[in-house]
Amino acid sequence: MSMSSSAMATADDDWVDVAEEFCGPEEWVVLVGDEGSMSAVFFFGRAAAIIGAGVAPPIPTFAPADAAATARRCGRVLLPSGVTGDDAVAPAPPISIAGPGDAVAASRGRVLLSGPWSRYYVLDPSSGERHALPPPRRSSPHDAAIASDARGGCWVVCAFRGCFEIYASSTGKWREMPSAAAAGVVPGSAASFAGCVFWKLAASPGVLALDVAMGTTREIEPPPRCSDPAALWQLGVAAGHLCAAVRAGGGVELHGLGPGPTWKLLHGICGLAVDGVDLRPLRFESDNYEVLLRMGERVVALDIVEGTAREARLDGAVLPEEDEKIVPWCRAASTLLL
Repeated sequence: MSMSSSAMATADDDWVDVAEEFCGPEEWVVLVGDEGSMSAVFFFGRAAAIIGAGVAPPIPTFAPADAAATARRCGRVLLPSGVTGDDAVAPAPPISIAGPGDAVAASRGRVLLSGPWSRYYVLDPSSGERHALPPPRRSSPHDAAIASDARGGCWVVCAFRGCFEIYASSTGKWREMPSAAAAGVVPGSAASFAGCVFWKLAASPGVLALDVAMGTTREIEPPPRCSDPAALWQLGVAAGHLCAAVRAGGGVELHGLGPGPTWKLLHGICGLAVDGVDLRPLRFESDNYEVLLRMGERVVALDIVEGTAREARLDGAVLPEEDEKIVPWCRAASTLLL
């Protein structure tokens, strides 16, 4: 499905080419990686880091059946930096998200940008096209997310105290959905999957699920190991599952949601923790089993099944202290309408 402004059923057809209109040479980003893999991370709005196409040597992994045995024989390994393979993918044309707005969320190849005066923009980094949304009725939401609909369009969801406001690209309009739960979502924790947006909750260890089309919410129990407020975990999408990446000792476990409102251990990896290195899961999205990890001042895309890793090349950029300001971008396997 090709992308064109004539196909957009939106209120403001004001497409611009981001690379042409806004980019300076120092702001250009080269995106690499296969479709369905995490290709870049965005932070501080204007900054972006490429996730390289090469892989690091395998790291011990375990499936649920052999978790205990694998954990006993795992050593402690620090992922190597700057490893590239012979199978590196040719880089795509340089693209930037420079211009109005800071990256706040991403889903299925689109990046949601938040600008001054509660303005929002949807960007497709693959094409460099950007679309401005009409402003929501209210101002200053405490979080925003983006999700794909079944027709190839998208929704943008803003969480306010007492309600969600939901923008549909199919109508070009916002609608209000009253909800007391909206005030309790953790900013920067949203993951979008199957027409729903999922957030961590601030007042409980659970997960809030918003069915965007139906306009309903439900609370789901937290993943295993995550009932403790001090637990380190993040929501994301991997291999066709809504998932949670959970810090487990010196490694990471990947839990998938379903069938039903229950969590199941999919895979795990150990031997990542090193003395003095702070290992924390970040938001993630991939069509394979990649999760995104922060290891001190490094960001690594780690395949939980294969035990291979690709590191984001920061090129001197400084990561924000807040993990929620790091937004992963996955090159979508198909071109979708904004």
